[in-house]
Amino acid sequence: MTTKLDPGKVAQLLTQSSRQLDTSTLSALAEARKNALERQLVRSPSTALSTGNWTHNLTPHSGQQWLATGLLVAILMFTAGYWKHAREQQISELDVAILTDELPIEVFVD
Repeated sequence: MTTKLDPGKVAQLLTQSSRQLDTSTLSALAEARKNALERQLVRSPSTALSTGNWTHNLTPHSGQQWLATGLLVAILMFTAGYWKHAREQQISELDVAILTDELPIEVFVD
């Protein structure tokens, strides 16, 4: 059976319990809280657009990331080159057909 906790009640109990602690324990807890908050700020996501530092996570850091990035760039370049070559081949075939008057009649019907 699960019991739903009331955050307000939990905060009240923690506040009452903290009043029973000595000064050195309270200062240690305050220091630990401060350190935890500082670490949380350091680990906060930097990909949020509001921080302005989102590009720092886009650059690869490990060798595998560099390799994957290079492979992706190579694939994109190869695909673009192949597409350009195929397009030029189609255009040159059409040019040859126009110059030699070997165009099918369907070309002129449109």
